[in-house]
Amino acid sequence: MKRARRISARVWTVRFRKSIAVLAAGAALSIASVGVAPATVATAAEPAGHRPVPVVYDSDLDFDDASTLAFLCQAHKQGRIELRAVTVVNNGIGTAGRSLTHARTILQKCGLPRVPVADGSPTGVHLAPPEARETFERVLTGALDDADQPDQPSSVTAAQLIATSVLSSREPVTMLATGPLSNVAAALREHGGVAQKIASLYVMGGAFDVPGNLFGSTTGGFDNTQEVNLWIDPNAADFVFRTMPTERIRIVPLDATNHVMITQAYVDRLGATADTVEARLVHAILTQPDLPPLIELDIMFWWDALAATSLVLGPRDDLVQYRPGRVSVVLDGASSGRTIVAPDGTPQLIGYTADGARFEDTFTSTLNGGRH
Repeated sequence: MKRARRISARVWTVRFRKSIAVLAAGAALSIASVGVAPATVATAAEPAGHRPVPVVYDSDLDFDDASTLAFLCQAHKQGRIELRAVTVVNNGIGTAGRSLTHARTILQKCGLPRVPVADGSPTGVHLAPPEARETFERVLTGALDDADQPDQPSSVTAAQLIATSVLSSREPVTMLATGPLSNVAAALREHGGVAQKIASLYVMGGAFDVPGNLFGSTTGGFDNTQEVNLWIDPNAADFVFRTMPTERIRIVPLDATNHVMITQAYVDRLGATADTVEARLVHAILTQPDLPPLIELDIMFWWDALAATSLVLGPRDDLVQYRPGRVSVVLDGASSGRTIVAPDGTPQLIGYTADGARFEDTFTSTLNGGRH
């Protein structure tokens, strides 16, 4: 989970426990074939001649990543993107093994079972809060009803799948990363030419001119200048920012996601209009017993979905407004994982604000197949 308001680990834990007390809860793929992802486009919402953007999605598959994957599935069906592959990190807020199972379940439910999936098991520098993992594992298992699905390891690593998907594409690929950047860093480090064939990398992570969002039992000793995704593996984040070509990365930090809080009013609106499997799936996630009390605390945001929506709308759209900056990552000390603008940083694009009302309309409409 990721949040934008500065609440100490102790306060968050007390509220978390109070909320819980109130409520009491693929097919094997070869390395030669995993990059093709011949999933069928079910509808053609885009004009004739439009070529969907090839997309690879890497996440830690907690509740908002799962919602984002459903959104991307619907965008794929509309012909707005071509979802080439889905990869999962095992050092984030999602639960190792189960996250991969949840990704397969979502793709199956959305009618895209042929999209290849893989996970990676890199070790992060900092440990994700285990209580958050437990909470969102309950949320996803309840919403997806896949508790009886066995966890099956992927036949290739996430880094291999990313590299194969990118290098086998006739066109440059757009990547979306909404968890620690461990898998992306491994793909760039282990497979030459990947960085040059990524047209854009959208990253949900970082905090520049706003407080961070650390929370939970593993975050003591840090100054909360960090966003949790990049805090988990700051070395990977630093490597990715320094390796990708200039201004190929669009960072969607807390500065932008602070403008897209999840509200109960929105949950109710989505429930009243949901008429696709993807919209109903997102509503099911948001209404699992663990989430409403956290939504009531005003600490839940559409972190990952905002980054995905910005990607689908394209670089010329201003849903998220970006500006150039030389980005660097603090690697050590109390600020480890903090993103800063520094003279020796790598020039990338930093999101600094977002249109919250327009995001809700676009996210809802896309989930519903271009309606509502």
